[in-house]
Amino acid sequence: MEIRSILVNVDIATPDSAALRYAIDLASQTGASLLGLAADQPNIAYAGWGAEAAVLDVYSLERAEIEAQLQQAESAFGALVPAAISRQWRGYVSDRTGALTAAAVAADLIVTASVTSAALQQRQVTDLGSLVLASGRPVIDVASTAASAKFDRIVIGWKDTREARRAVADALPFLKLAREVVALTVTEGDTVAERASLDGLLAWLKAHGIAARSDVLSNPGGYADVLESNALSLGADLLVIGGYGHSRMREWLFGGVTRSVLAANTLNRLLSN
Repeated sequence: MEIRSILVNVDIATPDSAALRYAIDLASQTGASLLGLAADQPNIAYAGWGAEAAVLDVYSLERAEIEAQLQQAESAFGALVPAAISRQWRGYVSDRTGALTAAAVAADLIVTASVTSAALQQRQVTDLGSLVLASGRPVIDVASTAASAKFDRIVIGWKDTREARRAVADALPFLKLAREVVALTVTEGDTVAERASLDGLLAWLKAHGIAARSDVLSNPGGYADVLESNALSLGADLLVIGGYGHSRMREWLFGGVTRSVLAANTLNRLLSN
């Protein structure tokens, strides 16, 4: 896959975010165009019979505030993206995840940001799980600490499934840039089959000019914790994972905001389904 168009999720409250900086750097490296998108919608709860007028007033006020923020975000996007990068802007008063999913038809890659506790103060946050599952595009979930798009060391979280194979194929442009690639499997008991699967993956990577090494990890603390802690200890610039149906992995990736808030994500993750 060649990266020619990047869709970036722009936070209307803080446009100059890690995700946008990462996307700008990646576009500069690849020559890709950049499509900035921001979206939010009023958060109006049903107030009961007779309260329609009050609800409409609040809705109108919140919508006006969002429209003003969208204009500010567009201005910031235009100022932050270098003139050398081809760029477009889209701003919507709508569900953010749905808007990103719809716009993904025009992109090769989506760049978004991990949820932080500050983001919870906003009206809504992006549903990362739904975005990965519905967009049909690989998603890079940028850590809040990311300063640039680096790919020196990439870790592949491997389980021999369709989704994991898809994720590795989608990550191929980045894997070719890496100085070191490590494929890790968290064992589920059949280490012989797991090592054979890793050997097959390494052979496929080698055919694409990518030298990699592999390891099968024991599983004392849960699939996600083991994979994440090992990627961190290796100093991974990117963790590549398939959004498959393993219950613990789904809880980690698609279980809402709890994990990201309780343990701030310091890993950039490429997720694909």
